[in-house]
Amino acid sequence: MSSARDLLAALLLTLATVLGALWLPGVWLHEHVIDQEGFLDVAQPLAEDPEVQRTLSDSAVETLLDDDRIPGWVADQVAPIAQEQAPRITGTDMYATLWDETMADLHEALFTPGEDELGVDLGPVIDELLISVEEVIPFDIPRPDDATVTLATIPDVPLLNQAATLAPWTAWMGPAALALAVLALAIAAHRRSFLVLAGIAGILAGALTCLLADQIGTVVPDSVDRADFIGPIVQAFEVRFAADLMPQGVILLGVGALVAAAGLVLVGLRRRS
Repeated sequence: MSSARDLLAALLLTLATVLGALWLPGVWLHEHVIDQEGFLDVAQPLAEDPEVQRTLSDSAVETLLDDDRIPGWVADQVAPIAQEQAPRITGTDMYATLWDETMADLHEALFTPGEDELGVDLGPVIDELLISVEEVIPFDIPRPDDATVTLATIPDVPLLNQAATLAPWTAWMGPAALALAVLALAIAAHRRSFLVLAGIAGILAGALTCLLADQIGTVVPDSVDRADFIGPIVQAFEVRFAADLMPQGVILLGVGALVAAAGLVLVGLRRRS
């Protein structure tokens, strides 16, 4: 009978370990990736990234000059002025609004099955740009009929859609793991030994969390991590994930070590008695 109780307790501890390892990464993914507000909170500072700014400003200049209505000699005069003025636009409120809208579209595309194109309407940027250009050149320059450009092709990431389905449950994984561990101790015939095992389960959950935080770059598919335009954005999320999860994983690992140490002390006291 005691063997059956210990076996059931071991199964419960194994399940608790799995839930404990998924808990912190799952909650982070839900709060910072699946939830749009959390996603935008991480993505918003990337508007200041020089590489991202250069991508948008260069696209605006190319779209402006790639217009058959602009004669070649006019384009030759406009090009250097536009290239000089374009980077200045990235510090305006208009650019900040454009960035937030683009990131909202990116978030939606990430959770849309299949590949999707991330397009952005650069009309407002081009209008702002031409205001500066026309102060130097004494004639009006036609605006493009369609100023929408494709910044990147968003690859299909089925894992994100699966994670979104499980997201509402992630917050309960930690309490559930704790409840299973307590139930395992209540069922086990050799409770002091299983207290040691419960501590080891906590250590494993914490170690797996730390390992995931350290190796998150290898978990994300290369098709996403190295994609044009979104690559730096994804890498910023990886940095934030590692920074947030590593300390929490260490805390979980430490708690597990304390529980295991307490169990070893109790086992030792029992043997002496």
